[in-house]
Amino acid sequence: MNKVIYIFLTIIAIFLLVIVGLRFFVGGDEDAWLCENGQWIQHGHPSEPMPDEICLTQKNEKPSFNMLDGVKNATYTIENEIITLVDGKMVEDKFEQEILPGEKSKNITELLSASELGDLDDNNLDDAVVILTQNDGGSGTFYYVSIALQASSTYYGYNAIFLGDRILPKDIEFRQGIIIVNYKDHADGQAMTDEPTLERQRYFVFEEGILKELNYKKETIELTSPKPASFISSPLEITGQARGTWFFEASFPIVLTNWDGLIIAEGVAQAQLDPDDTDGAGWMTTEFVPFKATLNFTADTTVSNRGALILKKDNPSGLPQNDDALEIPVFFE
Repeated sequence: MNKVIYIFLTIIAIFLLVIVGLRFFVGGDEDAWLCENGQWIQHGHPSEPMPDEICLTQKNEKPSFNMLDGVKNATYTIENEIITLVDGKMVEDKFEQEILPGEKSKNITELLSASELGDLDDNNLDDAVVILTQNDGGSGTFYYVSIALQASSTYYGYNAIFLGDRILPKDIEFRQGIIIVNYKDHADGQAMTDEPTLERQRYFVFEEGILKELNYKKETIELTSPKPASFISSPLEITGQARGTWFFEASFPIVLTNWDGLIIAEGVAQAQLDPDDTDGAGWMTTEFVPFKATLNFTADTTVSNRGALILKKDNPSGLPQNDDALEIPVFFE
């Protein structure tokens, strides 16, 4: 009996050693660069620098040959110039002057990443969002976002929109037609040679045959939460800041609508005044004043889960020329 137990324990010990050995020698993703959603993501502390090759994936993490081949050889438009990539790259003799004897400065356009996220043109085929870079031999590396639409087994590139110089791309999201690009940029006063630290999020949509940027910012009001294209639930906490001219008596109206424009909730945003402001006049300024609001709602998502959050400038005069509003798309959970 003891011999049987001994053999059984020995087998278990050998099995555990094999598992540990495989884990140690084969390794995992804790200290590696992983290609996720078209971006190289740092996991742990990899000993090697970020890979130079293109990170190309589609949403199911199984790259499509047509997508990989198509976006690397598509034609895009950057700063009104037609750029045709060959295997993900285009090199031009951009300038007449020679930087070295017999060597002209070259403008190099490369495909940095591509993500197959969803159908942008309603033809039931998944399209790709791409990040392109350009370098003309100087210190700058300029980043652009563009799209490549799929038609049968071919991809057609479109106009590119400038993101920044020497930024750090993070990831790309796609929510019901809205492309969300997340990256880090250089803060004001930060040296361009330093790693960017400013978190940025920009929104794009394919409309009227071109890629367009959606601007959800105004000089007079900034929304902190929720972000555009966020998924929301009730109760909804709304925070941000607006210039004093957006308020009247320290408040302004907020409206939440469904996909059809039907109002499903209304509320009032209140200025968050300094406790020492005993007369309540802290909102009477041209500077930014923080605000807060809460909306309770019930949303019917049978037809669509899309809605809109509208922050209206309070306009006691009733004059149309004094009307203003900030509207962002939201999605009901």
